[in-house]
Amino acid sequence: MSLKKNFASRLSLYVLLLTAGLMLVVTVLSALFAADSVKREADTMASKVLDNAILEIEQVITEVERAVDNVDWLVEQNISDEQFLYTVTRELVMTNPNIIGSAVAFEPGYFKGRPYFAPYSYEGDVSHEIHSMQMGNEQYDYPTLDWYQIPKLLGRPYWSEPYYDDGGSGQRISTYSMPLKDADGQMIGILTADISLAWLSEKVASIKPYENAYTFMIGRNGAYIAHSDPEKVLNETIFTSALEMTDTTALYIGREMVAGHRGMVPFMNDDAHSFMVFGPLSNGWSMGLVCTYRDIYHDVMGVILFLGALLLLGLLGLFFGTRSLIRKQTMPIVEFTNSAMTIAKGNFKAKIPEVRSTDELRKLRDSLNYMQQSINDYIQELKTTTASNERYESELNIAREIQMSMLPQNFPKRPDCDLYAMVQPAKEVGGDLYDFIEVGNRLFFLVGDVSGKGVPAALFMAITRAAFRFIGALGLSMSEVVSRVNNCLCDGNKNEMFVTLFAGSLDLETGEMAYCNAGHNPIVVISPDGSASFLRAKPNLAAGLFENFPYQDEKIRLEPGTRLVLYTDGVTEAEREDKTQFGDEALLAWAGKMSPSVSSNASVLDLYSHVKAFTHGADQNDDITILSIHLKNNNHSLNENDERNDQ
Repeated sequence: MSLKKNFASRLSLYVLLLTAGLMLVVTVLSALFAADSVKREADTMASKVLDNAILEIEQVITEVERAVDNVDWLVEQNISDEQFLYTVTRELVMTNPNIIGSAVAFEPGYFKGRPYFAPYSYEGDVSHEIHSMQMGNEQYDYPTLDWYQIPKLLGRPYWSEPYYDDGGSGQRISTYSMPLKDADGQMIGILTADISLAWLSEKVASIKPYENAYTFMIGRNGAYIAHSDPEKVLNETIFTSALEMTDTTALYIGREMVAGHRGMVPFMNDDAHSFMVFGPLSNGWSMGLVCTYRDIYHDVMGVILFLGALLLLGLLGLFFGTRSLIRKQTMPIVEFTNSAMTIAKGNFKAKIPEVRSTDELRKLRDSLNYMQQSINDYIQELKTTTASNERYESELNIAREIQMSMLPQNFPKRPDCDLYAMVQPAKEVGGDLYDFIEVGNRLFFLVGDVSGKGVPAALFMAITRAAFRFIGALGLSMSEVVSRVNNCLCDGNKNEMFVTLFAGSLDLETGEMAYCNAGHNPIVVISPDGSASFLRAKPNLAAGLFENFPYQDEKIRLEPGTRLVLYTDGVTEAEREDKTQFGDEALLAWAGKMSPSVSSNASVLDLYSHVKAFTHGADQNDDITILSIHLKNNNHSLNENDERNDQ
């Protein structure tokens, strides 16, 4: 009996050590993986938080600039009407919640008898009432200040470094200055708009993704514009703060921010391991978000400690349970050898001997019986799975046919326009799409590329096409069409999918084309003389990312004989086995050799064959869509004064 106890204890100890080793490795690897995942998620979240904050502030800056740009011509036309100048500055402050002050500051001596003349209106810091005054005098020599001197020297609008306005509103502000010119092009003064730094400080203080995280903003010279510590604002720079730290990385971060770069850098902040994400604003300022790794890993460490305690309890339970079980199992198991060997040779229905006892032999017999049944069940399940996979492949093929049938296949046969398109998904179904609508002599067309591949992209593609087909026929501008399609896609888009689009509206009589590019590849324009170039377009976000994004459209007049080639990035990013891509240069080279007499059908198939020949049979890594429009109407001519994009 003593031998059995020694054997049971020894075997239990072996099981315990093996299990403990495996569990320790799994726990360590899991902890490392969890920490890495949390870090990457924190990096991504911090970048998104900072980008969203920069986007909001950029929107305010853009609104202020637009407000000033919209009234500068009125000021220049009514430059001699003093009452009007006061009215304009008051209206700028009253109608723009982000503007707390505005002035029209003239060159010294511009008005005879007035060395200084600067009508100024501002919002009171406490009462929020609008006050007006003439702020120029010997005590407030505005022509020597940065907000006046720098835009005067540069000859263009300029955002000043933040300062305390002791000559007007009495607040910490930054000024947007627009030079004013007379009919001869000579500068006669500056039109300004002031924004309060108090708003920026409140916005920056609200950005706190973690308990100890904080956000700050600096100017072009590194001075703090907004900070969680109000004492630093306009009193310190990022470099003076960096000199107080032992980690010199802070100085590098400061230089990168002043240089207008974007990045993410780990560093020691007050003896705490931290990282900072930073990015520039369009006016030369920069914003940074500092997060400590202690905040990021706080929850992870709690989970690791809990799992460690749970593991220890589990190992103790395993040891005592295993030892108790082994002590009760003493009977030999040799009689099952033949049955096991028979099953191993492939006879899965071999008879297993019956056992009357309820000890280890019974368990072993039940285990063999269960194994035998599991193998038979697995074989049957494998047969069922194989049949199910064949049925699934058949359903995907049907889905592909349905998706292809959703795209228009009856291309217009017109004497003034030749159009053809094709889609080749990388999988059974894909996310690329094209569409066109004929409304009289106007052709509405679209090419898009949904993020991702497979069934989700195909569903998103179907929604996009349905939205464009309905909205495109309403006679709206292209910017309004894309904006409405974007809002439609944003509604309920929990998976954060998006689609890049190029949408256009072509008047087949005049050749005038309105278009809007929503994050899509630039299209190729092949002129009647055979020269090919990319059509430059204003940058717009892809559709489905942000609701109510202000999309902008453009117009161009096309000559008779011009060919447009629209495509998705499956063309330019087609890869060989060595990862070499087809690229933009190869696309332009192909377009430059296109004969004017080639039909759109032939041109689309020729480009596709060029791409396939380039890849040398490599697997297609993305959906490919190509649409060609050849304008053949000779009843209009090119207007030489129309604005066109340089290649």
